[in-house]
Amino acid sequence: MSTENLEQSEDTGLFYGWWIVLASMGAMVIASVFYWQGFSLFFPELQGEFSSNRAALSGAISLSQLEGGMLGPVGGYLVERYGPRRMMTIGVVMMGIGYVLMSMVSSLVMFYIVFLAVISVGMSIGIRVPAMVAPANWFIKKRGRALGIAMTGSGLGGLFLPIIGWLIASYGWRPTMVIAGLTIWVLGFPIARVMRRRPEEYGLLPDGEKPVSKPQIVEDAPVEATRLATPSTPEAPSTVDGEADFSLRDALKLPVFWFLAIAFGLRQFAVGAISLHQVPYLVDTGRSLETTSVILAAVTLTSIIGRLGFGTLTDHFPPRYIMAFSMMMVGLGAFILSHVTEGMGMLLLYIAVYAIGWGGGATTMNATRGAYFGRRAFGTISGSMDFVQMFGLVLGPVFAGFVFDRTASYTIAFNSFAISAVAAGVLMFFLRPPKQAKD
Repeated sequence: MSTENLEQSEDTGLFYGWWIVLASMGAMVIASVFYWQGFSLFFPELQGEFSSNRAALSGAISLSQLEGGMLGPVGGYLVERYGPRRMMTIGVVMMGIGYVLMSMVSSLVMFYIVFLAVISVGMSIGIRVPAMVAPANWFIKKRGRALGIAMTGSGLGGLFLPIIGWLIASYGWRPTMVIAGLTIWVLGFPIARVMRRRPEEYGLLPDGEKPVSKPQIVEDAPVEATRLATPSTPEAPSTVDGEADFSLRDALKLPVFWFLAIAFGLRQFAVGAISLHQVPYLVDTGRSLETTSVILAAVTLTSIIGRLGFGTLTDHFPPRYIMAFSMMMVGLGAFILSHVTEGMGMLLLYIAVYAIGWGGGATTMNATRGAYFGRRAFGTISGSMDFVQMFGLVLGPVFAGFVFDRTASYTIAFNSFAISAVAAGVLMFFLRPPKQAKD
């Protein structure tokens, strides 16, 4: 979408930030179907293909989380420097190529290489970071709602998970990988075209408030080029009254930055492992892969309640309380999951409790960062915090796989995740925002 079209959308009364939100939602659908949730449907097939134990196969997922954490600050910087449109285009290219290459791997080593070097890198710097940074930059007062709507894409992706399960069961995992790669390209490129960096670069203000004259600039150009292109046009202010405005250096000096990272990491210890291992666990209870894919779809779709509801609540209440409550729900959900068998009662309870808490926390985490530290360095601050909190995402999947390989059960692992998530909630409850931000 050109700058001219962006201006036309403003003339119709629709703030362009909402187009950013819808594009981010589409990117989250791709992330959910082909990475966060959908990839777990390949897990049983890949284990059989490579004759691997669950800990070894989970190692690739854990290393991808380690890689994602290390790339977080880099990805945040690249999005702030070159804009979300360019970076998302790169991510779409890499993920599509990665899935096509994945269909050709013949060993666990090659699986590790393709997954870590291509798919995971594309996802980390080109899909997840742009889709979260862009809405946060376009909204302040409505940031929680905007992020909640964007994050519903992760839940809406559940609609397509049964299709992935059916394709794997009907045609095999290799042809499904090729179909996945082509689908990422078809959907991803148009979505990337919509993305923009900040409203100020277009003479607008966050939330669509009090727009100023619209300068003519090169779309998604670096900030320096933007300034050169508008020498006679006053720029919109870089911040809004009352908005937190921390640089990365300032944020790193604050104890709350590090405690937030610890709390988020304890939560990620649970959700990272459950996202991967709930599929093989449910298959172990006697359910088919097709049935499990429907259950996984129910989990992701139910999470929309938390993503939208909790996100909206952060616009009206201190986000630390909303985040703490979501963490407690994750902990309770992990405990319930350890008691799920072939019956439906505990399964339905797990879906209701865990999915809402998981979805709500995914939105509230980013809303909390925005409320505590502001937009100026949101990408690099979020990426740096991801680097610190990645201990949970790295250790969780491998720990669950190790426990299962040793005990032939997930009970110890799931109960450990429950304790971790509850501890995160207790810590989060007491983490007040820095003085420059509002509670």
